[in-house]
Amino acid sequence: MQEIKIQLDDKLIQTFGFSTIEQQITDFVNKLYLKISAQEMLSGIQEIDLENDQKWQSARELAWKQERSRYIKFLHE
Repeated sequence: MQEIKIQLDDKLIQTFGFSTIEQQITDFVNKLYLKISAQEMLSGIQEIDLENDQKWQSARELAWKQERSRYIKFLHE
């Protein structure tokens, strides 16, 4: 882990308060972690070929058979 030191103008600290600025920076870093996770998930999903996966097709067909009446009922209302 690395440490980053930044210099902030005293007026900025006085205006918003140290804890508010600290929380904003923490939120920003957490969003970066989330972005990294999302990118990793997306690359993993792109490697999966669901169109040619027989297990996926079977599960999809089974789910449709089990749930289609709910959707058809909704369309006819």
